Amino acid sequence: MKRLLGKKELEDIVWGATLLGAGGGGSPREGLGLIKDMKNEVELFAPEDLPERANAVMVAGIGSPKAFSEKGFGPEAISAYEAIKKVTSIGGLEISYLMPGEIGGFNVITPLYVASKENVSAVDADGNGRAVPELSTGLYPIYRIPTSPLVVANKEGDVLVAYLKDPLDTKAAEKVARASAVSFGMVAAFSTWIVSIETIKRYLVPKSISRSEEIGKTIRKSKESGKDVVKEVVNVTGGKEIFRGEIKKIEMKTMEGFDFGRTTIKGIDDYKSSTLNIDFKNENMIAWKDEKPVVMVPDLISMMEIEGKPLTNADTKEGMKIVVIAIPAPEPWKRIPEGFNCWKPILEKLGYRGAYISFKK
Repeated sequence: MKRLLGKKELEDIVWGATLLGAGGGGSPREGLGLIKDMKNEVELFAPEDLPERANAVMVAGIGSPKAFSEKGFGPEAISAYEAIKKVTSIGGLEISYLMPGEIGGFNVITPLYVASKENVSAVDADGNGRAVPELSTGLYPIYRIPTSPLVVANKEGDVLVAYLKDPLDTKAAEKVARASAVSFGMVAAFSTWIVSIETIKRYLVPKSISRSEEIGKTIRKSKESGKDVVKEVVNVTGGKEIFRGEIKKIEMKTMEGFDFGRTTIKGIDDYKSSTLNIDFKNENMIAWKDEKPVVMVPDLISMMEIEGKPLTNADTKEGMKIVVIAIPAPEPWKRIPEGFNCWKPILEKLGYRGAYISFKK
């Protein structure tokens, strides 16, 4: 079934996607900024209503959040989409639809922005059902979906096209994309991972955009009606409140183009005798309650202000009172061992070398 997404629907998507971004996925401020520049509604199709052999492609921003805020974003994404469509058409492959590579307050809106500008329809799906810090930590690589060709574009319309010797080498793709973003002044867009509708349904996360919208709508309606926003969000996500407290300390350092850090939260109310530490690499990787691991990737560790506003790690501040919600990762993450194994190098850097502890409500 085709749906039309207007301003209200898109804003709900931003806030729901911010929660599902698990601390990352881009600032909701940037996502809302793109919506203001969209003049047309966006056509959104459920995967089951599209031909299985039709192809979709992701488009996302890459660079420094600070640079995005200072310089703005938009034309880059259009150039990246136009470039990959042109490149693939040379080989006789037609791209008919757009989709997000991940769910987050900014990157869920980027392809919808392009769809609005280019008069292209979007697929109600994404590549992860959450935000991820690296190209290697995702459903695309663990299900061996090629990362080639890869295009990176800047605001002026300059485009770099990369064909990887090994199309499955996401480490090489990461280096190319990030080096290109640096050369473009830390604001760029990239596009890759061309997938059929059949592949989306089999290996990726269908209905994730509409899920983001449902969560965002729940947040909005709960605030309007005076309901307990956190309780309503827990119900709609199938998650669980794991902590409530005040942020006492945020330690952060930027390395290799990523924000590494730890958020220390001192419990309040029912949690007043406990402390929760969350280690993150852009997104939240692992939560330790009183020094014991309680939730870890690929499951989602999401944060909200007690009043109900979803937060990324770029939004949190010391003294802020927040609720931490754990949300189970989509099923494809848990289908094969690589759904956890791809995160091991990051977790080991953060001091965790144990087995996956699956979150259960």
